Amino acid sequence: MADFTITEDFPKNEIEFDKRFSDPKACYEYLFKQKWPNGFICKKCGNGKYWVSSRNLYICTQCEHQHEVV
Repeated sequence: MADFTITEDFPKNEIEFDKRFSDPKACYEYLFKQKWPNGFICKKCGNGKYWVSSRNLYICTQCEHQHEVV
């Protein structure tokens, strides 16, 4: 399992948390930024382009390696 570090922009209480992560899309966006702060980079081939599957997998457009944000 990947290790995540809580950053300064993480909600400080339950009310902030509920506002920030009101839907799954907001959660995935936050996790994406934590995993790839400088943008997506495929760990297999180094490509920077991807598409998102219906199961929220980030798939490299070059080698089709599948990545998860968690």
